[in-house]
Parts: sequence; C-alpha cells; structure tokens
Amino acid sequence: MIAGILQKKSWHLLLLGLAVGGLAAWWVFGNTDLGSVLSILREDIDYTLLAAAAFTYGLFFFGKALRWRYLLGPVLEVSSLRLTPYILIGYAGNVLLPFQAGEAGRGYLLSKHHDIGAAAALSGIALEKLLDFFALLLLLIWALLAMDAPSQLAEDLGFSIAALLIIAGVFLIAILVRPVATARIIDWGLSYFPRAVALWLSPRIRDAIDGLAAMRQTGLIVKLLITSLITWSLMLITLCLTISAANIEVSVAIAILVLVLAAVGLALPTSPGFIGTLQAAFVLGMVPFGISQEAAVAVSLLYQFLTTIPPLAVGFICLVALQRRA
Repeated sequence: MIAGILQKKSWHLLLLGLAVGGLAAWWVFGNTDLGSVLSILREDIDYTLLAAAAFTYGLFFFGKALRWRYLLGPVLEVSSLRLTPYILIGYAGNVLLPFQAGEAGRGYLLSKHHDIGAAAALSGIALEKLLDFFALLLLLIWALLAMDAPSQLAEDLGFSIAALLIIAGVFLIAILVRPVATARIIDWGLSYFPRAVALWLSPRIRDAIDGLAAMRQTGLIVKLLITSLITWSLMLITLCLTISAANIEVSVAIAILVLVLAAVGLALPTSPGFIGTLQAAFVLGMVPFGISQEAAVAVSLLYQFLTTIPPLAVGFICLVALQRRA
C-alpha cells in the first residue's frame, strides 16, 4: 500500500517533508544541549505515568474508530472494533508519509474489504479532519482564555491558529447546511488556481461533499461532535501524562497549546516519524512559558516514541493480517 501511494506522484511530497522536518530539526537541536536532554530521559522518567499515557493513547484510537463508525453509519454498518485495524494502518502510514497520506490508505483498504465505495469512505475521512479542527478550536479557545500569554508573539500565534480553526469550523457547517452553495464557492475559488490543479481538485471535493450529504442529521452531528471532543480529550490526557512522566509541570492550557501546534505541524509536509516538526511544536509551546528548551525537547522525544513506534508496529501487523485475509 505504501509503495502504491508513493508511486502516485508523492515522492516530491516526501522530499518536501524531509526538507521541512530537517529545517525544524536543525533549528531545534542546533540550540539544545543534547547532554541535558539525555540526562532527563535517563534519570527523570516516571514509567508508571508513561504506562498510563500509553493506555489513554490506546483509548484514543478506539475513540477514532467509534467516530468513524458513526460517520459510516448511513452507508455501511460495521463495528468500531472491526474499524480499529484500519485506523491503526492509516496512522502507521501517516508516520511514514507526508500530508497524512495514510488516511487515504485506510479509506482504500476499507472499500476493498467492505461493501462501500472509495469516494464514500474518503469523504467520511475528510469530515473527520474538519471535526478534528473543530474540537481543537474549542480546546484552543479555552486555553487562550485561561492562560496569560508571555509575549505578544505567543498571543498572536495562538489567535492566528484559532482564526484558522474557526475558518475550518465555518467550512464544516457550510458543507452540512448548504452543500450546493458551498460547492459553487469552492469552484469559484478554484478558478484562481492553475487549471491542472483545479481540474484535479474540483471532482474530488465534489465527491467529498456528495458523500457527506447523507450525514446532515442533527442527532448524528451531535454524536460526531461529542466523540470528537472525547477523542481529543484523551489525546490531551496522553500528552499531560507524558509531560508529567518527564517530571515537568505545566498547566492544562499550555498542554493544549502544544497539542494544537503539534496537530497543525503534522498537517504540513513533515519527515517520517514527525522528526523535527514535533520538536518544534513542543519548543514553541513550552519554552515561552518558562520551560527549558532541553526539557521541552526531552518530553517531545518521549511523546514521539510513545505516539509513533507502538502504533506503527501494530498498524503493520494489522496490514499483514488484512492482506492474508483478502
């Protein structure tokens, strides 16, 4: 599956991700005392809290599977437990590929093993991303109201991210309420893109909007919003436990800021394993609030290991099992 995705004109994205991740790593590690980082990782880790973080991180994937089940409900009846392997495979692809290309892989695999079209499967994943942005928006607004920004730059950065997430939330509501008008606005915006890009994007966006048409139900939307908030709350708890496991004390508001910065950074082209990008998110989110750069980098590496290696291994096992069953 990964090789197939790479063959579809993704090598340039991988190279771009390597460049972005490399620059971020150079910026972070070039200004960090790596000896102090290693000392923190060797001597200050509470493995009980780290195990608790691993448990809540596992619940995060089950939460994503439950939400995907709700999204697929109008077109496919399948249990959350059966969807979990596809979630893990998609995340494993995200670890290795830029622009979270693993999500397209899990949509393709679902359509291959179940009675559902690829467009419908992918449109549900597109809505997932919008729901993620909406949940992060609510968390970020709460964090910005709760914290005292240490500098004008930090305050401007936080509100800029909030503005982007608000736009994503408005876009979600527009798709659900006025899909035809939204499609026309998108087509108008695409008219300013190069013709080849517009011709490639337009049918895919329309397929996604059409696939969401069956989901405009008040009860379903409420379920999706609640599960999105619960899922990202589990991710926040995982992050807070990981930070505490490194013997670092920060407020929940700062942890939310780090979580949002990480999510935004991972949506950009990034290197395999999110190396560099994730470290930059922790440094930008923690250092302005009095946490040393070495401590921020140390906890970022701990969090990186927890959130990439286990799901990558399990995702690979799930992929092999699905291929054997096919």
